[in-house]
Amino acid sequence: MGSGKTSIGKKLSKMMKFNFIDTDHLIEEKTGVDIPTIFEHEGESGFRKRENKILEDISNIENSVLGTGGGIIILEENRKIIKNMGFIVYLTASIKELVYRTEQDRNRPLIKDGDTKKKIEEILKEREKIYENISNIKISTDNYDTVKLSKIIIKNYEKNNS
Repeated sequence: MGSGKTSIGKKLSKMMKFNFIDTDHLIEEKTGVDIPTIFEHEGESGFRKRENKILEDISNIENSVLGTGGGIIILEENRKIIKNMGFIVYLTASIKELVYRTEQDRNRPLIKDGDTKKKIEEILKEREKIYENISNIKISTDNYDTVKLSKIIIKNYEKNNS
């Protein structure tokens, strides 16, 4: 959350001449409501089911950069699908940077109430090992330059696929 998945994903897809697909955007298109509304009416478990369905629907795509919500990896089934889809990049940022990027954003239901820093720390504690285990590469986005980061990802992607 706030690591730069969407902005880097968009830049990366342009540089690679791939499509950019954002799972949260697809869920919003399909339901006709935003993510916070889904959380409000269906809770996190309802949202995770929707994420899984979207992921299954797009699991055979090629030549695409996929941006997902950070929690999509919670379900083991999703991790298997993602792993089979291709090269996985884990974008990280310092807690300080994540708080700066997200604390004013009300479209983030998991951190909308209470202490943003504490919530982010809890989420990372829960997910960090999963991110590290599933990814092909881990990159910090603290020094946020989408072109530079995209070039690093492309270089690693090409090395992985040669």
